[in-house]
Amino acid sequence: MARPKKLDPDAEQVAIYLNPTEKLVMDVISGRRKKRGETRTSPSEIVVDGLWKVLTEVEGVFRDKIEELLAVSPGASSEVQKVKPFPKKDRS
Repeated sequence: MARPKKLDPDAEQVAIYLNPTEKLVMDVISGRRKKRGETRTSPSEIVVDGLWKVLTEVEGVFRDKIEELLAVSPGASSEVQKVKPFPKKDRS
């Protein structure tokens, strides 16, 4: 049976490259989380947790500030205009 998908619907795939030591660190964190019975054991979840930790503890930026930056005002159109009108050329 396949594992249930835990990614957000708006998540995008990105590539990261790890050397053997960094891969081992990822495996150790995943193994320790599994042993504690935690559900966030995938590499994506480990990286995201680490990014949030750096952002909040090192950079001093908190989740509510990030959510505020991502907020869309009610008047903003969610639909991107696909047709751009061009002025007609004067052929005289």
